[in-house]
Amino acid sequence: MKKFCSLLLTIVLLMSLALVAGCSKEEPAPQPSQPEKTTFEGKTLNLYVAAGMKKPMDQIIKTFEEETKAKVAVNYGPSGGLYAQIEQGQPCDLYYSADWIYIDKTEQAGKLEEGKKFLKDNIVLVVSKTGKSKVAKMEDLGNEGVSAVIADPQAPAGAYAKKAIESLGLWDKVSPNIKAMPTTVNQVAIMVKEDQVDAGLIYSSVANGNELDTVQVIDEKYTGDIIFGFGVIKGGNTEMAKAFAEHSVKNVSVFEQYGWKAYE
Repeated sequence: MKKFCSLLLTIVLLMSLALVAGCSKEEPAPQPSQPEKTTFEGKTLNLYVAAGMKKPMDQIIKTFEEETKAKVAVNYGPSGGLYAQIEQGQPCDLYYSADWIYIDKTEQAGKLEEGKKFLKDNIVLVVSKTGKSKVAKMEDLGNEGVSAVIADPQAPAGAYAKKAIESLGLWDKVSPNIKAMPTTVNQVAIMVKEDQVDAGLIYSSVANGNELDTVQVIDEKYTGDIIFGFGVIKGGNTEMAKAFAEHSVKNVSVFEQYGWKAYE
């Protein structure tokens, strides 16, 4: 009986040792690898942006710089003027235009690495404090005693505004009341906001950003599709440009807060 108990104890001990040995050889469960954070510390992105995009773009630039340690040198201006600088060879890595036509032109000039349609917008009729009692619709822009402003037709906002007036058959009546055609849509907004004129035609996004009173949204059938896009420029820092472009697309909600719609 004692021999049987001793043998049983020996078997139990051997089984326990085998179990322990087996556990000690077990590999730990694999952990998901963390993606390496992109950094562009010490590098500068030359960014060209249509002036009407300034408010949301300032926010995008801030978060991009914080996340990547990059420096963004931004140049705000009229889309056509920015395109001309790129065509002349001025340093630019990434270009945001208020009109897709300039992205097409950049490609035709052999300067485009890649482009993407990004946002959609509308032209709207906005009124100043004084203009509220004078202007309620586009037809009112032709009334006696009304002063109006649109951007220079060389700028996309001005071209769309002029096309809307012409498409509605109002140009002959309205044009004598247009008191100024500044180079950027932001300048148009400022003139309305400061009550320098009664009314103006600007992008919906710019109207929202400047808290202006919109009295009419102009249907796309009178202006054509208004598409904002961006282009990565050949010969520049394409890696950082693509990273910034991706960051702006990922944060398109920042632009939507100002009235743009994501292009789909």
